[in-house]
Amino acid sequence: MYDIEYICKKYYNTVFKYLMSLTHDTNLSEELTQETFCIAIKEIDNFKGKCTICTWLCIIAKHLYYKECKEIERFKIAELNEKDIQEISFEEKYILNEEKIELYKKLQNIDEITKNVMYLRLLGFSFKEIADITGRNVSWSKVVYHRGKKELEKLLKGGITDESK
Repeated sequence: MYDIEYICKKYYNTVFKYLMSLTHDTNLSEELTQETFCIAIKEIDNFKGKCTICTWLCIIAKHLYYKECKEIERFKIAELNEKDIQEISFEEKYILNEEKIELYKKLQNIDEITKNVMYLRLLGFSFKEIADITGRNVSWSKVVYHRGKKELEKLLKGGITDESK
């Protein structure tokens, strides 16, 4: 059995400094350090001791950092798409608006929980923020969103879902 409080006190600064070397952002490093220790607390029973605890914590931190980089990259792509939208013609904007209306209409046919996750994601919330809002975990948010996306694709293509049977 591991003394979680001791591990947190002993390695917090090391993990934070490691993340600072990757992110160069104090706020992001603090957030990722806290998330690292939350995961470590949940997964401590799975720690096999093949490396030091410090190494294990830094591996968790590195994976969280990579995950965060992917989210930031997606945000940048979405931002670029918004700029592209501002440069399109009136006719194209009308068509995009009609497609958006159709999307929101189809969302009304999805169960309430999935619909809420989809709305939050469309509003630009991260999976972590959705998890905080819904009181669930990040994995749950991703799974619900992914399933909702698949269901929405079926609806947009005119397919039958479980609810419309």
